[in-house]
Amino acid sequence: MTVYRNVASLILAVMLLQAASGILSVSTPLALNYMGASSLGVGMVAAVFSAGFMIGAWFAPDIVRQIGHIRAYSAAAAIYASGILAMGLAFDPVAWGIFRLFQGAASAVMFTSAESWIADSTPRSKRGGVMGLYQLMLKVALSCGPLLIVEHSAEDIRPFIWAGLLMTLALVPLCATRRAQPMLPDREALSLAGIFKIPPAALVGSIVAGVCNTGVTSQLPLYAKDLQPGAAGASAATLYIAAMLGGTVTQWPAGLISDRVDRRFVVAGLAAIALGACIALYMTAGQVSFSITVMLSALWGAGALSFYSVSASHATDRTESGQITQVMSGMLFIWAGGSVLGPLITGVVADTQAGQPGVFAAVAIGYFALMTANLWRLFIKDRPEAAHRQPFVPVSSTSVVQAKVADDAERPASAD
Repeated sequence: MTVYRNVASLILAVMLLQAASGILSVSTPLALNYMGASSLGVGMVAAVFSAGFMIGAWFAPDIVRQIGHIRAYSAAAAIYASGILAMGLAFDPVAWGIFRLFQGAASAVMFTSAESWIADSTPRSKRGGVMGLYQLMLKVALSCGPLLIVEHSAEDIRPFIWAGLLMTLALVPLCATRRAQPMLPDREALSLAGIFKIPPAALVGSIVAGVCNTGVTSQLPLYAKDLQPGAAGASAATLYIAAMLGGTVTQWPAGLISDRVDRRFVVAGLAAIALGACIALYMTAGQVSFSITVMLSALWGAGALSFYSVSASHATDRTESGQITQVMSGMLFIWAGGSVLGPLITGVVADTQAGQPGVFAAVAIGYFALMTANLWRLFIKDRPEAAHRQPFVPVSSTSVVQAKVADDAERPASAD
């Protein structure tokens, strides 16, 4: 328990960050729509945030190395909180795009600072369990944040006040900790060379996670609004929470199963679940009760928001020792690039006659491709030797330091 107490304040800090992010994920699309932005405009703002995250992930290790973990986290949190409050002052889509760009970059720096601190403060033998708890708590926080805004309308600025408040509070646990910050990291940039070393099945998983998952979440609040125009905030928050909880409940069991069978089979199964949910959400839009739509949203989350970690574990199974960090960095940048394209693609689709339901028809193609690619690779390639298979470690697609955790799983415990 001492290990978990040592990182409790760090986990709490990032939970507050995630709760604020959950609020923004729901309130930003609804407010942009209220301002008259098209679905493509909403997608462009979401894409700008992802681009900012990509930039921040690239420079974050150097920033932490130069000024330290606490200063880097604090400065980034201040920038993020200022950007949130500025959104409440300037209701303009172009201005919001600029604010979200800086918020994305700040988010990457905050994750880098906190996650590297957590990883360095945890013994290698306990790191997988600690990071598993960390991922679980972050998904819970991401799901709980929107509960604060279920009664607020699209034109209300209170969601942004809530988000700014939570982001400011995210400074307190980390800045108030009495734990010494870890040694400053060596200069080690994220390597794009890792892209060329990613196993094909894992590469497809990274692309689909970025394009399809981010594409759906950027438009999901507008899909919910069309179903219940009179209760846009409540319906959007409900569908978002259902999707996040679906992914939370499924991720760990999926990982455990993937430790016992070929991981590509598990990814194919999760993709099939997401595919079925997308088809149902497309075909039943506005024709079934909202409670059924909520269950379908949870089913989509169960499949779509769980396969990235399993794909990452498959990549570590197929990667030589010493190259895992490069491969995981490559997967991160593939995901980030996809998360820029995804909201643009789904925004274009939503502005056609297909409307918001058409988003699910479009991303269904991606999930079908993911399922097919993994099954094809499964049946034409040999399963990796048991000695080379690594224990499942839950990895977030937004994590810029968890390659360290995967790399540690490859090394013998005696290396400490």
